[in-house]
Amino acid sequence: MEELFGQHRLQSKATKDYQLVFGENRIEISSVGSSLSYRRYAGNELATEAMIVSNEDPVIIGVFPNTPLFTPAAVAKNVYLKFKTPVVVDQRSRVVIYAKMPIEIGVYRQSKDEEMLIDSFSRGRQQYALYGSPESGVVCRYMETEVSTNIDDIRPAKYEEALVRIGIKNDIDNVIKVSKLIIPMDSVILDHAHDDSWLPGTVEMDLSTSFGKDIVHVRLANTKVKRSDKTSIKAKKEETLVFLMDAGY
Repeated sequence: MEELFGQHRLQSKATKDYQLVFGENRIEISSVGSSLSYRRYAGNELATEAMIVSNEDPVIIGVFPNTPLFTPAAVAKNVYLKFKTPVVVDQRSRVVIYAKMPIEIGVYRQSKDEEMLIDSFSRGRQQYALYGSPESGVVCRYMETEVSTNIDDIRPAKYEEALVRIGIKNDIDNVIKVSKLIIPMDSVILDHAHDDSWLPGTVEMDLSTSFGKDIVHVRLANTKVKRSDKTSIKAKKEETLVFLMDAGY
């Protein structure tokens, strides 16, 4: 079966009824004069449309897994994972577990080193949750997920979920129970192959004590992040995305 994620090279004057189907979402691209008509239907209803006008031929349309931050609107920069099975970690030890996170599907107009997001949608139902107090908490994209120390036990649904590798380092003198994780996601790029998706690198959750108080730092290690203007398709390695969680992990 043809892979849907990746670059699609389309002739601006010769493309007829080019279709990509993601469940109930159907993308149709066709030539209209010297331009390309882009339409996405959700069921039988037109969800979005655009006209792509370019002097380039072929025109490159990129379809990729996106972090779940754009649909229905850009209201969150973090993903809140609730573990269906809490993870108990011994004192002064480190474990690696695997989990799933939600994704969206992004459609880009690509040209040389630049790209523009022209459409974003999700096959799954979007869920959001507030992490922290009503006064100072942050809104996060939310998902409950299975966890396992065996990567083969976690099977993300194509076009809906991505695999996440999580390292939990317990540097305090007590056994801890971890039941949730907040992952910073701003500008992060997901990887894909054969239409499977995953978050590159590792989400590092470090628990330590400072001045008698437990501190939980979450950072992304060896994760690809877009250039700050968010238009470049070139990625760089990044280890500076950090979220400070409250005690009560």
